[in-house]
Amino acid sequence: MFNVSKRFCLFNALLLFFFGVLLLVSACSSGSESVAGENQDVSAASNESSSSVQSSAPAAQSFVDPEITWSACYQIYECGDLVVPLDYSDSGGATTTIGLVRIPASISPSLGPLIMNFGGPGASGTEIVYLYGSTWEWAFPEFDVIGFDPRGVGVSEQVNCPYDPDDDEDWTVEDGEDINELFSAARDYAVDCLELSGDLALHVGTNNVARDIDLIRVALGEEKITYLGYSYGTRIGAVYASLFSDHVRAMVLDGAVAPSEQISAFSPVQGLGFENAWNRFAENCDNDPSCKLNEFGGAEEVFAIADELLKGSNLGVDGGRELTRSEFHFGTASALYSPYSWPELANGLYAIITEADGTIHQVLADQLSGRREDGTYDNSQSVLFLVNCADDPLRPSEEEIADAVDAVADQLPHFGSSFRSDTGCAGLDIALDPLHVDAADLDIPALVIAMEGDPATPIEWGPSLVESIGDAVLITSDGDGHGAFLTNSECVTWVVFDYLLELIVPEDGWSCEEP
Repeated sequence: MFNVSKRFCLFNALLLFFFGVLLLVSACSSGSESVAGENQDVSAASNESSSSVQSSAPAAQSFVDPEITWSACYQIYECGDLVVPLDYSDSGGATTTIGLVRIPASISPSLGPLIMNFGGPGASGTEIVYLYGSTWEWAFPEFDVIGFDPRGVGVSEQVNCPYDPDDDEDWTVEDGEDINELFSAARDYAVDCLELSGDLALHVGTNNVARDIDLIRVALGEEKITYLGYSYGTRIGAVYASLFSDHVRAMVLDGAVAPSEQISAFSPVQGLGFENAWNRFAENCDNDPSCKLNEFGGAEEVFAIADELLKGSNLGVDGGRELTRSEFHFGTASALYSPYSWPELANGLYAIITEADGTIHQVLADQLSGRREDGTYDNSQSVLFLVNCADDPLRPSEEEIADAVDAVADQLPHFGSSFRSDTGCAGLDIALDPLHVDAADLDIPALVIAMEGDPATPIEWGPSLVESIGDAVLITSDGDGHGAFLTNSECVTWVVFDYLLELIVPEDGWSCEEP
């Protein structure tokens, strides 16, 4: 029996250290800064289309003798590369490279590999596993912890699109405004993405990421893997469980994304998730005598003042940049990813209305945009756009997109004007390999986790993910923030550790209240 009691006593300290780094799920669905567009709904007919495409796709094992050559890195860890087929329907053709990092188990015998994905699409698994290596050593000494950068990401072969959020251009759109210029820009953006990224741009979809994971498993010489996926990582896990059920030991899917959610249906669910998270923040502030926003009538009143101010002009930011209204919305959304960021959100709102200073909100927006300390940006926004569109089987017309976006934006009182700038996958051809949606046949049911106050992966998506997988149970928390285990929730910890270590499956529907 593996003992979890010692690690639990350090959990509170870990939360404060670790809360906001894992889950970099962006709120953009296209080249513009839209708060509400990571993944959205799609019809049953498109699901059938996805499954029919996948039924003819070869399994990962068709790529002969995959091999990872490990070498020492970061002093005590191991890094390696794995060559995988660019297109699994042509396993003898072009290839691409996947970067990995491994923290070997410190307990023998081990429970095998624990492969982790941190969301996005676009988050770097090698970077986060390295940066928080001591956390993984503490939490998972029984496992070989494997971080990998999905195709297109980080130290794997990258995709890239034009991206210059420092141009100080506002992308908010009011109801009734002409958006033809947005679609023209979107078409140009798609062309540039394909020119910069080459054929890889057409093959970065989730199905291929799942196949890459199975090649990692084969290269490791393992019969089964344990998988921990956050946010978009739950989508990867669901596809892997469906395609490679026999090779799953256990699977935790935290911050559930319904596999049926796609860009082209423009569902309001995620946008309403951010609205819900804002309302929970505002209520918390209003009930807290120390919240400085109450000087001006509370959080809701302050947001309205700040939003109106930014309608008139951009605000100055330390270092000479400017905060636009769309970046104000983006920064607000960024702070809603964790309740530990709520004090900064309050400070940022206060600074805007008292000093016309947008610095704090600019920093919050930068965190979600992938801005580095040297002023450059990672390619996470490029990955986000290309992966979501590679997964989406539909390509509605520009008129259909505009009407659907407008209908969703009408439901979002705080973020609607940013959502109206969403142009979906305009400019891209139909996906070659849209998302595989099918049930799994697992030895141990997958464990799906959802939080009531999660803005980016709303709790409503949890049951949909469970239904899609079939062999899965759902547990929930009443807490706030994006993602639960080792991030924003304390009360799910025992359950998840027992599941990962002892394969103890909780009752479907189990829920808890945060202390």
